[in-house]
Amino acid sequence: MRLVSLDVWNTLLDINLMLESLVKALSEILKIPEEETMKKVIKTREKIKEIRKSQSGDPEKALEESQELLAKVFNVDVEIIKRATTKATLNVDENIILPGVKDTLKELRGKYIITTTGNVMFWSSAYTRLILERFGLAEYITKQFYSDEIKAYKPMKEAFLAPLNYFNISPAEAIHIGDTKAEDFEGALNAGLYACWINKDAEKVERIHERGFMVKSIEDLLEILSQF
Repeated sequence: MRLVSLDVWNTLLDINLMLESLVKALSEILKIPEEETMKKVIKTREKIKEIRKSQSGDPEKALEESQELLAKVFNVDVEIIKRATTKATLNVDENIILPGVKDTLKELRGKYIITTTGNVMFWSSAYTRLILERFGLAEYITKQFYSDEIKAYKPMKEAFLAPLNYFNISPAEAIHIGDTKAEDFEGALNAGLYACWINKDAEKVERIHERGFMVKSIEDLLEILSQF
């Protein structure tokens, strides 16, 4: 095993805290209740995930499509969404880092090529990069790959193969870990990688596919890598 590919949201960073920050920012700008805002944001997010699962969206415009859909839901110009995502990024704190992430990355550094393979929704990859840099995670990552930069989103094979092609590594030499079964686990398997699905309901590390594992948290990745 030479390369470890990491999903970002709900693998390294807490998506719920980011969404709460986004909802607060939107509510302040639009002067509407946060509860109403949250319902609309979550519903739109689910719709976008369905679009990507069916691969019916335009990978060239993955970010723009999600921002425009959210703007349409609130009946505002997309500039409002961009403002809100900027405010949300500025307002999050170090609590956005999930437990065990820094310790796991420290263990991986120097032993593997470490990449991120991340989708974008509502905010650009530049903001995700900013958060990773701000809270000291970027220093452990060899190179970051995001859908608005590589013009492919998970579960598309192209999204998983982009890091491998860059480092000239075969799928059999790489493992991807993430919290979404369809996007991260099945997507990585279909691209020929080993895959690790973070399922918070998991009771133990379990092999559920010839090349696939189910774990409770990112810390379990170290146990899996020790098998190679």
